Amino acid sequence: MNKEHYLITIKAEERAGLFHLITGTIEKRQGSIISLNAAPTDIHGVVFITIEIYITESYVTSLAFKLENIIEVFSVQVVQQDSAICLRAAYFRIAKAFLDHQNVSILQKYNVVIVNWLPDAFVIAHHGNSHTVRDLYNKLDGPHLLGFSQTGLISEETLNGSDAESRVTKQHLTFLLTKQTVRPAA
Repeated sequence: MNKEHYLITIKAEERAGLFHLITGTIEKRQGSIISLNAAPTDIHGVVFITIEIYITESYVTSLAFKLENIIEVFSVQVVQQDSAICLRAAYFRIAKAFLDHQNVSILQKYNVVIVNWLPDAFVIAHHGNSHTVRDLYNKLDGPHLLGFSQTGLISEETLNGSDAESRVTKQHLTFLLTKQTVRPAA
């Protein structure tokens, strides 16, 4: 089977060793983690984890069930990358000499925002999908590009509702096989 990109969103109780359990479970399922992001929620002690993963369709289903079996995990949702908002925030540190370069119009073309001025450089931010971030990177690549960083994907789906509504069940396998979001049964 061919590997595909998926976005896994997890709502879990924050505790020491949780990321080790999650990443270990993914590695056992032969998945390649592309990006992993965690942030606290407005509920004390609850963390929201977003993982971009490259894995086969058959393994992603069993992975979702394994992740749900971790005691601290409240809910798991899986979205194929095609059906996710593929926005990323990308940050570029560029030498100030670039402002005198003929390709400076690239900054306007990609609607970048200057977020910081440094003595010998400046930092720009660009929000877009993987393709536009990669294009901008390729156009800026060279002696003027001093640094680069980007965030993970952001899912269109939310984890609103009760935890029971957000759970992955066997009924959802047919949704996954048709390349739709794993959604709760009514």
